[in-house]
This record gives sequence, structure tokens and C-alpha cells, in this order.
Amino acid sequence: MNIIIKAADKHDIDEIERLYNDLNDYLAVHENGPRWKKGVYPLREHAEEALSNGTLYVAEINGKIAGTVVYSREQGDVYRQISWQIAFDVPVIVICKLAVHPDYLGCGVAKSLLNYATLLGKEQGIKAIRLDTYEENFPAIKLYETCGFKYMGRIDLGLEKIYGLKWYKVYEKLV
Repeated sequence: MNIIIKAADKHDIDEIERLYNDLNDYLAVHENGPRWKKGVYPLREHAEEALSNGTLYVAEINGKIAGTVVYSREQGDVYRQISWQIAFDVPVIVICKLAVHPDYLGCGVAKSLLNYATLLGKEQGIKAIRLDTYEENFPAIKLYETCGFKYMGRIDLGLEKIYGLKWYKVYEKLV
């Protein structure tokens, strides 16, 4: 399958919202490692905010959005708790809201989005790629480790009252 990664534009927002909803419908009846919920997370407004920041990207297959991700430059202060491989304050990409449409699960879309972060990082002088995932999101953990991300520790993102999830594993890949 030919997967094309590109920066999202305003015309992609409706399709990204459908992807989020379709994925959350799928996760409601299948293994739900990230514990996402329709109407709670992720939402259209998350995509719109990332689009306005220039950090929203999509993976397309035959002109259809198969996946989406936010390549943020912002690290929350909670990330300061981690002993990273390189300094906290170096330029990094933080992977957020990595989502693949259920029709494309297992087709390499997520891996392509992770690999693209590395290419983008090299082009932009980024030193590392960082991300976090709920500690019981075993499919994501396996993917990140397969793609060369190193487990760096466990943090509380302060989301227990909002989402009921306390501990997140954090990963880093040097670029």
C-alpha cells in the first residue's frame, strides 16, 4: 500500500472527525488500549487546534485519510520528571493523537506516521521524538518499541479525574 503523509489542511477536518468517531466506535467493541471514548477524546476541536498550530498531519491511501497525528513541539511540564536520553529543553517532536481508521489497522499506517516524524525531525533539526501512552495500551507499546522508541519511565499526566487513567508510559527516540 502506498501511504502518503502530508500536513493537513482545513478540507481534511471533516474526514479527521469521522476517523476519530469511526475509531472510537470500533474501540467501544474491541480491545481499547488507549481507553478513548467517542465524544470525549479525541475530538474535532483537538484537530482544529492542531491545524491552527500547523502540527496536524494525515496519512492518505488512495486519496482517503487512513490516519492522523499531531507532531507537537510542546512538552508538558510533567515531562520534566523523566530522565531523558538528552536534555529536556532540546528541540523535540511530541507525538499526540496518533489515530488510524479501523479499515486500515494493521496496514502500516501508524508505523508510517512514526517514521515520518523521524524524517521531519531530521529536516528540522529536531533531536528527539517523545510520546506517551496509557500504561495498558499494549498494541501501542509494542508498536513504539518495534519502531525503536526507548521506554523512559512512567508518569501521571493528571488525567485520572477526566479520563480515569492515571499512569502513562513515556518513550523517546533520538533522531
